[in-house]
Amino acid sequence: MVPVDLCVNGIISSAWDIAERFRTEILPDPEIPIYNFCTEPNNCITWGDFTHTTIKFGSMYPTMKAIWYLCYANNPNILLHYLSIIFLHYVPAVVCDIIAVLIGRKPRLLRSYKKIHRFMDVIEYFSMREWEFQMDNTNGLWRRLSSADQKLFFFDLRQINWDYFLEQYFCGIRRYLLNDPMETVPQAVVRWNRLYWVHQVTKVIVLLLLYKLTMSVWGMLS
Repeated sequence: MVPVDLCVNGIISSAWDIAERFRTEILPDPEIPIYNFCTEPNNCITWGDFTHTTIKFGSMYPTMKAIWYLCYANNPNILLHYLSIIFLHYVPAVVCDIIAVLIGRKPRLLRSYKKIHRFMDVIEYFSMREWEFQMDNTNGLWRRLSSADQKLFFFDLRQINWDYFLEQYFCGIRRYLLNDPMETVPQAVVRWNRLYWVHQVTKVIVLLLLYKLTMSVWGMLS
């Protein structure tokens, strides 16, 4: 995971670097340089770190437009993953969309989940594997920039404070994608706490229903 604005800065800087090499070198290297842009071991962020941090800031800056409490987990088991999609995504989405149609509103949740799942399929190959990339060309490019250009086209991931970045990430989603101003945070926190208890009560009810269903089936088979 890398911030897209830093990636753009790196692309602009790499174009300058190539032009500068051909302008100043008598015999430029014919090999096309590869500029990998990724985090390094001394300042990387794992999916577990990302999950923990986004849950933290999601609870600190909830939105008034939330329809349910945040429930987010990484599941490496493919069977449990698909069962979670069916029972935690598709079933609630169908129920909510049916209610939306009944009250005269446009159903959107199922379509939104389908988009999310398509994105998950795209990144699955990369997110479920461990990768190692060499950053020598990119780090060398950073050192060749002047101090002024380093400020203007900043892309040094070794200096990123991920906690601060993800806090701004969440606030940006809230403000610019959901059009929910930061002034509504206190009211949203109150509503978020109510959703938390609704979420917990719903889990208890579902577990009791599953227990009752299991005992009924067991009684029929006995």
